[in-house]
Amino acid sequence: MEEFVTPIIKATKGNEVLSFFTIPEYEKWAERQRNLNLWKIKYYKGLGTSTAKEAKEYFSDLIKPRIVFNYTDLDDDDAIDLAFNKKKADMRKEWLKTANSNTFVDHSVK
Repeated sequence: MEEFVTPIIKATKGNEVLSFFTIPEYEKWAERQRNLNLWKIKYYKGLGTSTAKEAKEYFSDLIKPRIVFNYTDLDDDDAIDLAFNKKKADMRKEWLKTANSNTFVDHSVK
C-alpha cells in the first residue's frame, strides 16, 4: 500500500507558494508569521480541490510524492478496512477522535 502525498494546505503571497502536508506543520509555520493576513491560505479536501495545473505538477513525478507502507499481518487488514470501508464511517470517526495531532509523518524526510 502506498500514499500519494499531496498538500492539504497551501499559502501564497505573490509568487511565493508554500505547501504543507500536515496541519501541525502549517500551524507551526503560521504561528511564526507576523502578517499571516498577507498570505492567501487554501485548504485542500482532496484532489478535487486542486486545479488542473496543480494536478499536472503532482503527477509529473510519480516517485517523489509517495510513501510506501509495509504490510505486516492481519492487523493491517483490519486497519485498512477501518480506514476505507464506507460501512465503518461511524467507527472511523471514533478512531480519528483518538488520534494524537502531534504524531504525523514528516514529509521533509526521505
